[in-house]
Amino acid sequence: MRSEPKPLHPISIIFQAVAVLKRTILPLALVAWNGAQSSWLGFLGAYGFLAVMVAGFGMIGFIRYWFYRYQLTQGELIVTSGVFFKSRRNVPVVRIQNVDLVQNVFHRILGVAEVRVETASGTEPEAILKVLSLSEVDSLRGQIEAARQQAPALGEVKTSNASASETTHAVPASANVPVDLAPVSASTTLLEIPLKWLVQAGLASNRGFVMVGIVIGVLSQMLGPDDDFARRIARSLRSSRSVDVTAMQTSWWESWLLWIGALLLVLVAIRLLGIAWYVLRFYGYRLELRDENLQLSCGLLTRVSATVPRRRIQWISIHRSPLQRWMKLASIRIETAGGAGKQNEDAATTVTRRWFVPIIPESSLDELVEQLRPGLKWSESSLEWQSLDQRALKRMRRKSSLRAQGISILAGWLAYVLFDFPYAWTLGLLVAAVLIPLHIWVAQRRHRHFGFAELPSGEGVVIREGFWDRKVSCTFYDRIQSVSCSETPFDRRWNMQTLRIDTAAAGPADHVYRLPMLSRSTASELFDRLSSKTSRIEMVWD
Repeated sequence: MRSEPKPLHPISIIFQAVAVLKRTILPLALVAWNGAQSSWLGFLGAYGFLAVMVAGFGMIGFIRYWFYRYQLTQGELIVTSGVFFKSRRNVPVVRIQNVDLVQNVFHRILGVAEVRVETASGTEPEAILKVLSLSEVDSLRGQIEAARQQAPALGEVKTSNASASETTHAVPASANVPVDLAPVSASTTLLEIPLKWLVQAGLASNRGFVMVGIVIGVLSQMLGPDDDFARRIARSLRSSRSVDVTAMQTSWWESWLLWIGALLLVLVAIRLLGIAWYVLRFYGYRLELRDENLQLSCGLLTRVSATVPRRRIQWISIHRSPLQRWMKLASIRIETAGGAGKQNEDAATTVTRRWFVPIIPESSLDELVEQLRPGLKWSESSLEWQSLDQRALKRMRRKSSLRAQGISILAGWLAYVLFDFPYAWTLGLLVAAVLIPLHIWVAQRRHRHFGFAELPSGEGVVIREGFWDRKVSCTFYDRIQSVSCSETPFDRRWNMQTLRIDTAAAGPADHVYRLPMLSRSTASELFDRLSSKTSRIEMVWD
């Protein structure tokens, strides 16, 4: 299959220019404003310079559009760009995992989208096409799928103790090869999130704290000590002191009511902002299973459409905050092959990895998790959890107690040195009296909720941890890259080891496969069992 080189949509000239302009318009405007303050000549020169720079950015967008081409030929997606420093990238279609779309409000009005082509080779997209019309996107997806089906299979995975008819459909993440999975219907809707669930998610989250902090920072700058509004408030407070005793008592109660009312308003604002964040990000959420790919779309203003092949999923993590547990809700995050998170993730990456399923009722959780991997049987309640032994609890108590004592000593020392507080060490003792029991109680709760188990089907291992925010994560033997045991001097003293399980990716799901403070016998037994099961997976190349 061969196609001629194609340009981007002509409207990409404007989007390219705006993308460059957004990074430089503020400093340029400040320079122009400063220049305009000197004289009318400076005004003309400064804003003339600004107009030239804006026109230059438009020319940059035009040049990028003119020299940017993409085409599909001989089983490869070829992207060329550049004028003086030319670049050519060849991406085999059999390696392409995702063709994701991101549409902001202007994209949707103009009927175009930003396209991101990803493979399993790393965290950055192999190609970013800014921008294509929706008809061109559909055509590109169809050509990639047709070329992928025509390409010969690169390999298959099987277990050493299985017959040819029992060949598994899972593949190690490092192989990056297509795998035939169990046949399913062409398109199946797995989940649609209604507005009610998003409101519940916003109420159960603390996303609003960030926005409240920003508002407080802005108000603190606006209402400085020289501000008229601030001075009026100060005068009203001073005048309230020159009243009789009865008025003072009433004013005291009124002030308390004002503080309580302000606190309630802040709490309501936090929850409302949290709801707004979830609605803006996930409105119209829809998760579908289509040709063994999980296709996700959501967003109120910026619409995201992303694809996650099931064969790329390395592990699944279920998160529950305290309010989510109270509302009987949960969220699901996943990690995919080559998907170690990067600091500045784009919208599609953020949604698919960090917020794969932002909210789901507990009653629907097990059924959805089973759809993320063919043949998976999932039920947390039926797992045979194995906890840490009592020596681990004793060690956790000691560590927590020592930490609390250190904080108490530091608090007393700071009170004495910085504030010359006469009862500094008494304060330290009071802090210790509160923190030590609290830390020990937290250690006990963490020990109680930590556990690990193997899936009843014998295809993976599950880890449960967390006391306040709880997480349950599952990975599979055919996704494990290595199993290692380590011990610190403190571990040796307690005759313990730490077991670590590595897959092809980690990070955004915020859960490390690490089993600390296992007894030496338990760690050795689990290490041997995991090593034997993961070593059965071998690659057979055609």
